[in-house]
Amino acid sequence: MSKVTMIANRYLLVKHIGKGGMADVYVAVDTILNREVAIKILKGELSSDPVALERFKREAQASTRLSHPNIVDIYDVGDDGVNHYIVMEYIKGPTLKQLIQKRGALYYPEAVSVMKQLCSAIMESHRNGIIHRDIKSQNILVKDDGTVKIVDFGIALANNAMQITSQDNVLGSVHYIAPEVAKGATANMASDIYSLGIVFYELLCGDVPFKGDNAVQIVMQSIKKPLPYVKNFDKKIPQSVENIILKATAKNVKNRYTNVADMLEDLNNCLSEKHKDDERIVFDYPEDLSLKESDINKKITKDKPKKIKKSNDKKRDTFTIIYISIVAIVTAIIVFIILYLGGVISFGRSVVTVPNIIDMRVLEANELLDQEGLILDLDDIERVLTEDTEEGAIIAVEPEVGTEVEVGSTVKITVSDGIYEVMDDYVGRNFEDARAIINHDYPNIRVVGEAIVSDAEAGTILEQSGIEAGVQFDPSRQATITFTYSAYVSEIIPLEIIGMSQEEAQATLRELGIESVLQPIGEDELDEYDASEIDDLETGTIVRTDPSVGTSYMQMKDTFVTLYYLER
Repeated sequence: MSKVTMIANRYLLVKHIGKGGMADVYVAVDTILNREVAIKILKGELSSDPVALERFKREAQASTRLSHPNIVDIYDVGDDGVNHYIVMEYIKGPTLKQLIQKRGALYYPEAVSVMKQLCSAIMESHRNGIIHRDIKSQNILVKDDGTVKIVDFGIALANNAMQITSQDNVLGSVHYIAPEVAKGATANMASDIYSLGIVFYELLCGDVPFKGDNAVQIVMQSIKKPLPYVKNFDKKIPQSVENIILKATAKNVKNRYTNVADMLEDLNNCLSEKHKDDERIVFDYPEDLSLKESDINKKITKDKPKKIKKSNDKKRDTFTIIYISIVAIVTAIIVFIILYLGGVISFGRSVVTVPNIIDMRVLEANELLDQEGLILDLDDIERVLTEDTEEGAIIAVEPEVGTEVEVGSTVKITVSDGIYEVMDDYVGRNFEDARAIINHDYPNIRVVGEAIVSDAEAGTILEQSGIEAGVQFDPSRQATITFTYSAYVSEIIPLEIIGMSQEEAQATLRELGIESVLQPIGEDELDEYDASEIDDLETGTIVRTDPSVGTSYMQMKDTFVTLYYLER
């Protein structure tokens, strides 16, 4: 690869910045758009390996479906006939692991801020039916402004892709792997949440909680040993913060967060005053600490080729043959089950009924449909605002629930995009009043005012656009509403006001549509007048205005011109 300088006649390789088991990562220049990018290139010897190629394609498919401020942007995916590549946003900052190694434990408010970003990103991933499966500090980049970006969806599970190898469950770093996944369970939202909890622990303590000489020892600790309390590391860490880690990393999945949104909500509130006296969380379900080290060893240790030894021991040869035969039979049974559940082998199960997945989340529905031999279309999910269904819940299915379809059929779904509000009609109302109402009720909506000359009363809204009256909108998302309103009175404050009595001055301004208030002023404040002029002025005479006479003034709601009168 070092001899290759140009990929796809477009990307000029500049320097090598990363290396993994499957791919190399380079800084490159996009010669068409003239910008720096990062490009991940599958290693040449793996291009003919169907398993490696499938994993690489899976990463590309998963990443391109995601768009989020805390997920590295994917610009291009391709194959130039020699190289399989993924072009992505280039982040110059260090990984979170490198930052922790350099700085040590982060101050807990900063750690909470980082976790909010990570949870927001993974929540978007799960919302699109994608499990990351390899969340760790090495896969998180930190920009100069403090923004973090998650990378490497290389073993993310999406589009109903089956796990490719028997080792696929433990491809993620063992320091962050959920206990149930280490035992052989399929990675899901709960296992991603566990990994987030370990990252949170690492941010607060400067290191991962469990260590060992090998992967088996580390996994056994994560299964059998309670997670150390972060408050033992730093007593200043609030209990509400530690509780988030304890709940995210609970060994019994029933005690863990059911979704990342709940974890994010706790992160948003954990430093508030109402949580300062929280007590340490106590779980309702006992933690499962059972498993033998030999079982884990079988799941993690890859098979290695062994030298065949000559032996006259026929019993040992017989045992070996029996052992290999049993392994072959078990493997065949597993493959058969996978093909059967996937609908490849039907045995009369050619027709199934679409199960009821209404109100389910996408991932939950995906698993259920997969069990029935049906395929959920994750690339064409329709999202609509609803009257009373929370975001992420399925509200419609095609074909409809209860319909008989062939095994392997594709099911399309409609998912709630949140609960809508209906915009009021503000035409005819006062602009300042309308702006105050919207700013209070819908802080995500920006109010823009455009004043025009009109015969209508000053400040009256004449037209509403952006979000028109009666339109459904999502109050949780940013939007803009524009009001065109009648301009307020704009006049020049007349010079003759000076020297008038209070009553005369206010009446003169009122005829111009300008409201005023009176304010006394002493002789010592009238530096612009000489003694003779002051002597000529009567008590109560207007001697100054704010704004000054001769200047333009626009009468707004609840604003006034100040008239200063002489007081002796």
